[in-house]
Amino acid sequence: MKKMRIFKFWNESGTEKEKEAMSLKKAVMSVQGDFKDERIGVEYTTKKGKFIETSVRIPMGRKIRQSIEIEKRRARLKAEREQRQAEAKERYGS
Repeated sequence: MKKMRIFKFWNESGTEKEKEAMSLKKAVMSVQGDFKDERIGVEYTTKKGKFIETSVRIPMGRKIRQSIEIEKRRARLKAEREQRQAEAKERYGS
């Protein structure tokens, strides 16, 4: 029978979350919506009893959240547009 393991996740701001799952991938996929960072830390004990503490990149899984990429692109375009407007204002004085 498969063993359920406890995974502890955290981010740089100090938010922590525990999740019980059979695999790291399943646990990450279930908590990745709660974190907005690119990387989150995780610690757990393997099936053989070895303690692991590492970081994983999110989003992970088959359906990657496209909203993050869209937000980054939108912010980049907005910054470029504001820069062009500021340059035009300096050039034409109005």
